[in-house]
Amino acid sequence: MKPLIPSSNRYTHNARRALAHTTALARALRHPAVDSGHLLGGVLHTTGSAGQQALYAMGMSEAVVWNALNQLYPQMQELPDDIPNSSDLNAALAFAADEAAHHGDSALGTEHLLLGITRANIGGAPVLLRALKLSSDQLRRRARATLETTAREPDLQAAKRNARLSELSRRVIGAAEQVAVERDHLTVGVGHLLWALAQEERSATAALLRTASLDETGLVALLDAPSELFLVGLEGVMEQSLEQATRAGSHYTGTEHLLLTLAAVPEGIALVSQLGVDATRLRRAVRAHLNAL
Repeated sequence: MKPLIPSSNRYTHNARRALAHTTALARALRHPAVDSGHLLGGVLHTTGSAGQQALYAMGMSEAVVWNALNQLYPQMQELPDDIPNSSDLNAALAFAADEAAHHGDSALGTEHLLLGITRANIGGAPVLLRALKLSSDQLRRRARATLETTAREPDLQAAKRNARLSELSRRVIGAAEQVAVERDHLTVGVGHLLWALAQEERSATAALLRTASLDETGLVALLDAPSELFLVGLEGVMEQSLEQATRAGSHYTGTEHLLLTLAAVPEGIALVSQLGVDATRLRRAVRAHLNAL
């Protein structure tokens, strides 16, 4: 399915989830294009996001918005593999990026997406708002109030930059982010990172985890039904992994440093132990591998 945004753009995890919901909504309604109305619906469906909070405060409900969206376009009998973005959606996304920059935010969150919708003020969103007896001005005021009073959504992209990741580490973090978005998990957690490290055969981490008797079946089960421990944000792991890399004399944070840190922080120790891995032995094995390089 065609992504709404380039992967290089700096979106929060919640914004990425909202964009995934946006595309899924247009497909579920069998509409010919993804537009700003679907984006509004996508933000509303993003549990735990600042944008959803703002829309709930305006009295919106998913059932009502879904019904209103269903009236916007005729349904297609056969959908293409990639539903195109409408020009009004692209305009809303561009304005959202401008809003984030204007407010001095390094990452674009769901509240910025709402501001972008109101700046563009074209396509399905204003039609949808009128159907709900609301206006773009009301939405903009509510989104700005949320931006001013609510803590910014977690920005994994900033942690990625600060950790000075190697290219392979970036791929691993990207895989962890992607699976978290696909499963609509509230965070990109230490469990997603462990899963990605166990999958990456180009790195020594997959072999090290197999040798440590990681319960991969149990790990996949946690992807389907994540625990609180699994969902603990991995920003702290990424920051501490840079220290591990520095102590090892590396200018970049490699996948082995990520695994070493994961097996050293309390939440990581608890998670790998739950999956049959002795964290102390794993740390020794990773250090031995790094020393042999």
